[in-house]
Amino acid sequence: METDITVHTGYAPLRFQREIHAGLKRFSVLVCHRRFGKTVLCVNALIDAAHRDGQPAQRLAYVAPTLVQAKRVAWDYLKRYALAVPGAKANETGLCVDFENGARISFYGADQPDSLRGIYLDGAVLDEYADFRPEAYSMVIRPALSDRRGFAVFIGTPRGHNHFHQLYQNALRDPAWYAARFPASATGLIPGEELESARSQMSQAQFRQEYECDFDVTGEDCLIPLACVLDAVGRNVGYRHSGLVMGLDVGLSLGGDPSAIVVRQGGKVLHVEEFRLDDSLAVAGRARECFELMRPEALYVDSVGWGAGAAHILSGWGLPAVAVNVAEAAASSERFNRRRDELWWKAREFFASRTAAIDDTVPLAHKLAAELSAPRYAYLPSGRIKVEGKDELKRRGVPSPNLADAFVLTMAHADRFQAAEETCNHAEGIEPSRFL
Repeated sequence: METDITVHTGYAPLRFQREIHAGLKRFSVLVCHRRFGKTVLCVNALIDAAHRDGQPAQRLAYVAPTLVQAKRVAWDYLKRYALAVPGAKANETGLCVDFENGARISFYGADQPDSLRGIYLDGAVLDEYADFRPEAYSMVIRPALSDRRGFAVFIGTPRGHNHFHQLYQNALRDPAWYAARFPASATGLIPGEELESARSQMSQAQFRQEYECDFDVTGEDCLIPLACVLDAVGRNVGYRHSGLVMGLDVGLSLGGDPSAIVVRQGGKVLHVEEFRLDDSLAVAGRARECFELMRPEALYVDSVGWGAGAAHILSGWGLPAVAVNVAEAAASSERFNRRRDELWWKAREFFASRTAAIDDTVPLAHKLAAELSAPRYAYLPSGRIKVEGKDELKRRGVPSPNLADAFVLTMAHADRFQAAEETCNHAEGIEPSRFL
C-alpha cells in the first residue's frame, strides 16, 4: 500500500514516520516505543487512504482496545488533521469523520466487536494491538476487509509473548507483509536525559518493554530474544579475515518442509536462502552451486532423515561436507540433552556476544531473525537443557525454523577456531567476533 500524503493536513512526518509511510503494505506490523508519534501517524495514514483513487465510498476504521480509549487517545488528533481537508465534517456522537468524496473514518473498540459486524472495510488501523482480544480481528475485522481487499496496520508496544508477538514474528517471515520495530535507543526521538529519567523511575523490565520494544522481558523461557537478533541485523563487525562456513538443513517439498542454506563468515551471516526440491540429489546439487559460488571451508549437513543422503552425495563429489547428527548425545552431555540443544545454545551465545551480525541486504534476514527467536527451552529433571523441537513448535502453531536450523548447523564449526579469537580482524580495526 502506497502511503505518500496526498492531501494537506498540516502533518509533517518525521524521519521514521516517513520510513513507515514509504514501507507500508497491505498488512503491516509496527512495534513502536512510547511517545513515538504512532497515533498521529495512524490517523494521517487513514486520511491519506481516504483520498486515494480506488473504491467509492471508502470505509476506514481506527480500532483501539476500547471505544473510550480510541476517543481519548486519537479523536482530537483525527479532528485536528482531517478537518483541515476542505468539506470534511466530524460527527461527535458517531465518532466518525466524513469527507466530500464519500469516504468515512470511524472509531471502534475491539471490546465490542459486534459493532463491526456486517460492514465492509477498505482499511483499518489496530492501535495497541497487544491489548486486543485476538478474536476481534480474526472473526470480525479480517472478514470485513475481504470484500474490497482492505489493508490493516497493527501497531503498538510489546506485552510479552502474546498474539502481538506472534503476529510480528509471522510478519517478519512473510515478504508480503511490512514489519518494523522502533526502540527509543534507535530513533533518538526522546532526549537522552528524558530516557535516563524514565529508566531511573521504572523497573528494568518495564523500561525495556515500553521504550526498547522488547517482547522478551516476560519470556523467561525464550532461548534467543528477538530483540537480540534484530539488533544484529546490519551491525558492523569484523569478519573478512575469517573463513566461510555453510549450514544445510534438508527438507523435501513433497508434503514436507523446504530446504535451507545459511553461509556465515566469522561473526557475520552473509547468505540465507530457502528452496523446495524433490530429492536428495537435487538438494545436494543446489548446495554445490552455492558452495562453488561462495567457497566455504566446510559444509555442515543435518544427517538426520533425508539429510544423510545429501551429505553422502556432497562428500562423494569431493566437497568438505560434514554430517551432523543433531539427535546424538551432546559433547557436553552433562549439560545438554542432545547435540541439537547444544548447537542452539551456541547460537544463543553467538547473538548474546553482541559481536554477531546479519547482513541487512540479505532478503530473508528478518525471517531468519524470527525463526531464531521462536524456540523455547526448559530444564529437564536431570538438569540438562532441552530446546523445543520442530514438532513441539508446530503444535503451538509456529512454522518449522528451517533457516534457523541451517544457521545453527554452522555452530558446529565454532569450536575449531576459538584459539584464533585474539588475532581475528585487527586489520579492520573492529572488535573481532568470537565465532570464527
